[in-house]
Amino acid sequence: MGQLDSQTAIITGGGTGIGFEVAKLFHQEGAQVVICGRKEDILIEAAQRISPDKSRIHCISADISRESDIIRLMKRTMDWTNRIDILINNAGAHRINKPPEETSLQEWQSVIDTNITGTFLCCREAGKFMIPQKRGIIINISSLSSFIVNKYFHGGSYEVSKSALNMLTKVLAVEWAPHNITVNAVAPGYYGTQPNIDFFSKEAGLYEKVLAMIPMKKLGDLEELCRFILYLATNKTGYMNGATIPMDGGYMLW
Repeated sequence: MGQLDSQTAIITGGGTGIGFEVAKLFHQEGAQVVICGRKEDILIEAAQRISPDKSRIHCISADISRESDIIRLMKRTMDWTNRIDILINNAGAHRINKPPEETSLQEWQSVIDTNITGTFLCCREAGKFMIPQKRGIIINISSLSSFIVNKYFHGGSYEVSKSALNMLTKVLAVEWAPHNITVNAVAPGYYGTQPNIDFFSKEAGLYEKVLAMIPMKKLGDLEELCRFILYLATNKTGYMNGATIPMDGGYMLW
């Protein structure tokens, strides 16, 4: 406990799923936590669950695809704690599970705008404060789908956006290394997140088919994933920069 004492961490998409679990763990480790998302009521409920007395946690509603929202997010964080030490880019658009020929331009663009443009905006604005600090840690939540096209699902904007996110991670790692800012990414495979649960429930036998593709024959453990993200955030791997680390139970080994 206390590994993140006195540090400020921003977690996008912090009201649900992986983002919520990371926010809860970071708060337990002493961080001042900012959670952001589009729905304020979800953020308020999440903050209450993390810290009933509302200490060391701050909710800021923001759509990461909107530049003005991200500028406001960073400014309000600085007004609150006067520093930004850690940025977890977890917010993202879910897979639009349609064949490419049936995907509208609006559907394509909505995923690209959130997963890559939105993440860029968050990094850019956080970087403006991290650079003068001469310190910062940015962790992007990518996906197994950034490396492969997942069997049993339609490919498209999701894979393309996550692949681009891996390259953004590399580009920013090079640009900001002289300022003592590291930028890495984690690429989860199949975990028991709500989007995956929804996909499994819609098609009989899909869950069993996915498990058969994973050498470890099980879904990932969210707590374990979050503890790995915490490990990166504590800078114990300070010489790692520009990497995208798969956490997939060996899915890509076949």
